[in-house]
Amino acid sequence: MHSDAIPGVQVALMRKILSKFVCLPVCVVALPLDVYAAGSSDCGGRALSLNFYEQVSYYSLALGFGLIFLATLFNGKKLKIGLFAASIIPFAAWIYVYAFLDLEQLKKTIFNYDLLAESTLANIAEGQERYKSEHAAYLKDLDRLSSHIAGSHGIDPCIKVLSIRTYPDHWTGVARHVSSPHKIIWDSRSGSSLKKG
Repeated sequence: MHSDAIPGVQVALMRKILSKFVCLPVCVVALPLDVYAAGSSDCGGRALSLNFYEQVSYYSLALGFGLIFLATLFNGKKLKIGLFAASIIPFAAWIYVYAFLDLEQLKKTIFNYDLLAESTLANIAEGQERYKSEHAAYLKDLDRLSSHIAGSHGIDPCIKVLSIRTYPDHWTGVARHVSSPHKIIWDSRSGSSLKKG
């Protein structure tokens, strides 16, 4: 009776592990393809941050080895096979990140998106200086500021200006390319937050 009860407990434990943890790498493997395709075609594919992929690789590796370790602890043949088979999924996610994703190209793509956001903020900065020279104050209203923005295109339609805050002696702005995971901050005293290195 006792020996029959143990495999039942093992199967229940395996189901719990599979339902809670194994579906995560499956979603992770499929997610970048869906998310990258979901970006606006005019503004490029939406890119996830490099930090996201680093976390995916770390947790997938930990989960894969964790499932193999669990397989060595249990005696049931079906349970061992199930855990070993389940460990393939997180290892597949890890292989996907390191073998199929061009992380260098992704880094360049994100950087180019961020450069466009910085360029828009630089354009706004010129408009702010022009407005201040005429009215002795910075302007918070982006619609009114648009007539003072330099360049024939004004604000790039792919750039979302998230906020503009004005103070007596300076102003700050935050913008993001719709396909980038990063926000770029502009402070009129120190310039852009974008790291060029």
